[in-house]
Amino acid sequence: MNRPPMMMQLLRISCIFLMLAGTAAAQQSAAVITGRVVDHPVQKVSLSYWYDPGISPAVTQDTLLKSDSFYFRISVPAGRVIFFYADAGSGYNFYGMIRGGDSLQMVMQDDSIRFGGSGAVLNRAVYTAKREQSAVQLPVLPDAFRLAAAWRQRLQAADKVLAVYRDSINTATWALVRSHVLAEAAAGLVSTVWKVAVAPDSTLEERQVLFYKDNILPALPEIILSDTTVTSIRYLNYLLQKAEADYFIQHRYECNNRAIYEWLKTHYSGRLRDRLLAHSLMLGFAAGNSPEEQEWCVRDYLELVQDEACKQAIAKLYGRSRKGISRGVTAPVFSFPDAQGNLVSLRQFSGKVVLLHFYSGKDPLLPALTEIKNCFDDSVTFVNICCDGNAVRGLPGWIWQLDEQHRDVLTQYNISKYPSFIIVGKNGKVYAIKPPDPAVDRGTALTNIIYEALLQ
Repeated sequence: MNRPPMMMQLLRISCIFLMLAGTAAAQQSAAVITGRVVDHPVQKVSLSYWYDPGISPAVTQDTLLKSDSFYFRISVPAGRVIFFYADAGSGYNFYGMIRGGDSLQMVMQDDSIRFGGSGAVLNRAVYTAKREQSAVQLPVLPDAFRLAAAWRQRLQAADKVLAVYRDSINTATWALVRSHVLAEAAAGLVSTVWKVAVAPDSTLEERQVLFYKDNILPALPEIILSDTTVTSIRYLNYLLQKAEADYFIQHRYECNNRAIYEWLKTHYSGRLRDRLLAHSLMLGFAAGNSPEEQEWCVRDYLELVQDEACKQAIAKLYGRSRKGISRGVTAPVFSFPDAQGNLVSLRQFSGKVVLLHFYSGKDPLLPALTEIKNCFDDSVTFVNICCDGNAVRGLPGWIWQLDEQHRDVLTQYNISKYPSFIIVGKNGKVYAIKPPDPAVDRGTALTNIIYEALLQ
C-alpha cells in the first residue's frame, strides 16, 4: 500500500526521535544502593560518593531508616565505576565501588556485610579481601622487618582472595578493584623504609637503601597504569609515597615538596601525571606546605596540565588559598561523625559561639582549653580537629579525626600550622581568624575574645 508523502516524512521524523531518545537513555543511567541494618538500632545511613576521587569533592546523602532499611539512587553514566562510602554507624561501614546501571543490596548483621544484586561480585571481592588483610595483625613495636613482613602478608592475603573473583569481573574493572585493594597495603610496606633503625656498623642511609631493595621492592604488586586505575585515590596515595621513597633511595637525602613535584613530572606522563600532580598539590594545600614552594608548583602545573578537571580543581584551590578567609565572612560549612558515627554539621551550632581547634598529635597538650571551656556554658562549643592521625583524648567538646576525603577543610580555613584556632560567631560568620595561642597566657586573651563574640 502506498502511503502519502507527508505520512512517510512523519514516520521518518518519529524514528529519528526514537533513536535520539534511545541514545540519551543509554548515556544516562543510575546506580541503586539499598540495604538493611538488622541487629543494631541505627537511625540513619550516610552515603558519600566521588565522581572523580582525589579531584572532585564527595557528594554526601543521608537517609533515615524505615523498618531498618535504606535506599540510595545515584546518577552515574552507564558502565562507569564510581567509589562510594556507606556508613551506618555502630562499626558498619564500607568503602566500595558501583557501576552505572548496577544495583547493590547490603545486609549488615553480626559485624559483617552480605551483598546481593548485579554489583554484588565486585563489592564482595573488595570486602572479603579487606577482611583477610585485617586478619593479619600489624606489630605494635616499630620494627621495620616485622612490620614489612606483616604488610607483605596482607598483600598476599588480598591477592589470594582477588584471584578467586578474577573471571567474574571484566578486565578494566578487575584492574581497578586490584589497585584499590592492594594500594593501601603497598603504601604501608613502602613506609617501613623510614622505620629502619641505625646500626653501629653502617650509616642509616645505607641500611635503608638495602632494606628497600631486599624487603620492599620485590613484594610490591604490579598494577597496570591506565585511565581506570588512576581513579583510585588509594592508588594515587601509594604512588606518591613510592615517589618519595624512590627519590630518597636515588639521592640519599630527604626531599622537599618541589623535588617530589619535579620527580612526578619527570617519571609519569599523560592523564596519570596530571592526576598525580593534582593530588600532590591538593595534599600540599591541605597540609599547609611552604607558600613559596606551593605557588611555584601550582603555576608550573597550570601551564602543563592537559586534564581539564584537574586544571579547574587546582585553579580553584589556588584562588581560594590566595583569598583566604577573613573576619565577617560566612564560615565554610563541614560535617563530621560523632562517637556513634552520626554526622554532625557546623550548621547545628547556629546560635552558639564555636571554637575550631586544628591540632597535631605532636603538639604539646593544652590544659588551658579545659579551663577556658569551664568558663562558659553550652552557649560555646569546642570542635577539636586532629589533622595528623594522632587524636588526643580528653580535649573538651567534640573530637574529629580528619581523614583524606575531608582535608579540604584545612584549605577552606587556610590552616597552615598547628595548633590553629578559628572563632565562629553565633551568626555563623568568622569572628576571629588568629586568636592568641592559649599556651602563651593560660588562655586569658582567647577567653576574652570568646566573651566578646558572645556579646555580638
